[in-house]
Amino acid sequence: MERKVLAAFLLMGLVAAMAGAGLYAYLVDTETSTGNTFSASSGFDLKTMDWDETEWKDGVALTWTATDMKPGDEFLFPGKWVSLSWTGPLTPSSLEVTCDYGVIEESPQTEADTDPNTNLNPDKMAKKMIIKSMKYNGVEYVDAITDFDNDGKKTFYDLKNSPLTGLPIPEQTNSGTYFRLQVKFSEDAGNDFQGDTFNLTMIFTLKQ
Repeated sequence: MERKVLAAFLLMGLVAAMAGAGLYAYLVDTETSTGNTFSASSGFDLKTMDWDETEWKDGVALTWTATDMKPGDEFLFPGKWVSLSWTGPLTPSSLEVTCDYGVIEESPQTEADTDPNTNLNPDKMAKKMIIKSMKYNGVEYVDAITDFDNDGKKTFYDLKNSPLTGLPIPEQTNSGTYFRLQVKFSEDAGNDFQGDTFNLTMIFTLKQ
């Protein structure tokens, strides 16, 4: 009889302990930490200035212009350049150079212009705009441009479709780092382009 009573007391104690554990598990206290902010760095800011400017800007225009082009004409653009520099707390790792372009058709149409819709296919004229020289920081990079369409020429069509990557970053100096171009209008450019204007945008991108 004593053994049975003892077993009953032990069982009751176990149930009580389990009940207590269950009750404790639902008693919680939660606190929060608010106002935590994670701000991205401002990184770096590429600045440009060309040959007729005196202040750094986020873009320049009309650096290289040529008029009355004829097939075979070459434009050396002496004294014409874009200078690049940068600011910011982070140091970029490389520079990428590519381009974009469009064609402006003359109005009214030139009678000899055999293609009045070159503006709808600017690649056609871009393939006739040969890059004879592309110097950055005094180093010639024209040979580094991939002949994307395998026509034996290095053109703005090639540069657009296969950008130059991994170039050294420009200097953080008052004068920056110079970028220069020399361009040739291909000898085999036909009457398709008479009166047309090739509108080129050079694109420089700093990479982290």
